[in-house]
Amino acid sequence: MELFAACLEALNEPDPARKCALAESLYQAWRAEETDIDEAVPVLPIAEPGRPAKPVLVPPQQVPQRKITSAIGRAALLHAIAHIEFNAINLALDAACRFRGMPRDYYGVMWNSSPESSSP
Repeated sequence: MELFAACLEALNEPDPARKCALAESLYQAWRAEETDIDEAVPVLPIAEPGRPAKPVLVPPQQVPQRKITSAIGRAALLHAIAHIEFNAINLALDAACRFRGMPRDYYGVMWNSSPESSSP
């Protein structure tokens, strides 16, 4: 598995479950030392990471405030955490895609935030 190509594939994936599966697969390959780093793989422009088409993202000011003591409030908190974790996966993959020529440990450190995020 080539590191940069695999990171770009996962980064561009819009389906959250598939993105997590790709990130988990890449993480497992990295841990098993089954990834190659090919500096010749071109750095492609990354406009936006893949995201699902729905739900539509809205500014936090447009979302009603809820108390965490209610079931709806706890659901909103879990939803917010899911967004944070999804963004952590995207940030780790983006950092690997953009920065070439780094020491191998740099790419390993990105998994300090991403593997837990992608695990079921």
